Amino acid sequence: MHECFVSFASATDVLDFVSIATRQYFPIHVEREDMRASATSIMSLFCMGLNRPLRVVVADPGADAAPFFTAVEPYLVA
Repeated sequence: MHECFVSFASATDVLDFVSIATRQYFPIHVEREDMRASATSIMSLFCMGLNRPLRVVVADPGADAAPFFTAVEPYLVA
């Protein structure tokens, strides 16, 4: 399993993140507290809110997720 935390400053950031996630061949999920959604769902991400970091999870241990995490680097939270 691969994971990181992301945060978005604007709706454009969310749209860019979803576009990156959609191009991946493996499933990516975003989680916040008790909510979980596909990273390819714009509406789900907006429902989770832009005001706090979200956990991004790639559960497929065989997935080469490095290019994905490099692409979403502008949204990573330390």
